[in-house]
Amino acid sequence: MYSKDEIKVLRKEFWLSFSNYTKFYSSKIGVDILWLFYKTGIKGVELKFDIDKKSVKVILEINSKSKQERDRLFNELFKYKSIISDEFNDNLLWKNNYILPEGKVVSRVYIEHDCNYYNKSNWPNVLKFMCENMYRLQTNFLLIKDVYKESVLKYEA
Repeated sequence: MYSKDEIKVLRKEFWLSFSNYTKFYSSKIGVDILWLFYKTGIKGVELKFDIDKKSVKVILEINSKSKQERDRLFNELFKYKSIISDEFNDNLLWKNNYILPEGKVVSRVYIEHDCNYYNKSNWPNVLKFMCENMYRLQTNFLLIKDVYKESVLKYEA
């Protein structure tokens, strides 16, 4: 078991390793990667990671506070499921009502990998999983982003 200070140091080291792996992966594929994360340009839509003791997830999340708005954004996104899911071999999970540990309800499209990220020997596989799948998810999202954003905004006008 780790102390809070040890976990803090481990997390810092992990994210530094992720940054270094991103640089390696960028050179491997010949493209400079800039992660979007919360800068998708669509309010309430984010790309993110979720890491805990048991698993790591690569996520496209819709986190609007309004259930109606969340459902609308999710249903609109679902129209592009074949594009978003391309190259994931049906491994992307689509959950309209995903309950976070703190009880908040969001919508998620994600892929999950079981692992213990506290064990540094798992890091090469975890980093590879995170980088490859976020790159794939972000790239696929960018293919539909403009038309998705336009279709979402037409209902707000």
